[in-house]
Amino acid sequence: MIWDNTKLLTRLYYRPVSATSDIIDEASWIYAAILVIVISFVLNFAVLGHVYTSYEAVVRQVDSSELAANETLRQEEIKATTTPRLPAETSEEEYLADPATPRVVLEHRPLPVVKNYGWWFVSFAPTGYFTVLLGLAVLYIPFVLLIVTVSESAGSFGVVLRRDYGSLLTCTLMAWAAAHLPFAVAGIAATSLGYGAHTALVLWLLSAVCFGLLMALVVRTLFGTRYVKALGIVCVAALAFAVQVKLFAVVSPFLFSPFLLYYAWGMFRGDIGDIGFSLRQRQSFRRSMEEATINPRNAEAHYQLGLIFQQRHQLSEAVQRFRRAVEIDANETDAHYQLGRIARMQNRLQEALDYFSVVIEQDEQHSHHEVWREIGLTYLSASMYPDANDALERFVQNRPYDPEGLYYYGQTREHLSDSQEASEMFQRCIEAVKTMPRYRQGSLHKWRKLAQEKLSRRPQPA
Repeated sequence: MIWDNTKLLTRLYYRPVSATSDIIDEASWIYAAILVIVISFVLNFAVLGHVYTSYEAVVRQVDSSELAANETLRQEEIKATTTPRLPAETSEEEYLADPATPRVVLEHRPLPVVKNYGWWFVSFAPTGYFTVLLGLAVLYIPFVLLIVTVSESAGSFGVVLRRDYGSLLTCTLMAWAAAHLPFAVAGIAATSLGYGAHTALVLWLLSAVCFGLLMALVVRTLFGTRYVKALGIVCVAALAFAVQVKLFAVVSPFLFSPFLLYYAWGMFRGDIGDIGFSLRQRQSFRRSMEEATINPRNAEAHYQLGLIFQQRHQLSEAVQRFRRAVEIDANETDAHYQLGRIARMQNRLQEALDYFSVVIEQDEQHSHHEVWREIGLTYLSASMYPDANDALERFVQNRPYDPEGLYYYGQTREHLSDSQEASEMFQRCIEAVKTMPRYRQGSLHKWRKLAQEKLSRRPQPA
């Protein structure tokens, strides 16, 4: 297990897409958690400690007049851990009144570029062995899932948490380890050369950027979202995580009360069991499909694996699986349909039409007429507007409340200079999204927005 997980970690550096996909299906969260603990310890020693002593807890000497003029500074001087202490029988009043006693305080130095505002979100103070692991597991990952739930309309937060938490935890821990390991090693090497705090700060910043890029890839692979949108989700989650860490530092002594932990376990142990079951089920499904492909006549197994790769944006692997499915069974209509969709997305329009023709021959009502929408969109992309009009008109007649089909049909009528019907289609598209159930409106909002933009450009009647 250790060797297999180490190979997955290594592949994140040179084949991150396929490595992330395999981590979802094969990696062990226990291995990843142990790795995070070890790397966080090394990172604190080799990198963060230098930043802490040079920026966050800088020792500064002050004179007695400055202390007397600034009560806040007096209190900081009393609490400073680096303050020289007099014998135990000396009171604080006597200590502060003695002008001969050296005075030192701890203060923050402004960070480069962000200045003192950066201290609102970051801290380089030494942490315990499990702080990073707990922060990712308890704060960061749930917030990523919350943002995905809101932005992707993937279902209720409870459903998404039970279904995807285990996979996201494993991927996040592996991504964190892969992002910080090179810079922790670089910090050890640089320590022997006597590098400065600026170098340590750069190493920390680069590790954080690498973690963000890998996390965006994780969100894209696991939830099928676009990479740019995944980057936005990760950035928002990172800011929220920084704020939560500040609050957590204040309330954490109360959260770890034995009584609260006992009641929390009683309330959530069912959900924790569901999370573990979902992770095992996801991983076992991929293994069972791979094992089923040993049967040379099992086209369905290749089709199911193709759907997995397609959802994770691994289109070349998906095409291989779908093609293998139709080689085994030429009547595998769904595989032909997916091959046509991928060919259309990759602008191989004639090839897409060939696949869709096979689908029509086998089932002209495939997926409740969705094949006609795909055919219409293919013709529209090829600027063959009369053919696109025929296909999309047929689709709209059978699916009159599909926002995507209505929008494409409106575009087609616009290209055919029928502005009145085009406006009608765009308006129907907007109304179709409005009347959708709330949980679907988020995923269909794109078509409503595009239709509104089209209508806004049209001249208003006098």
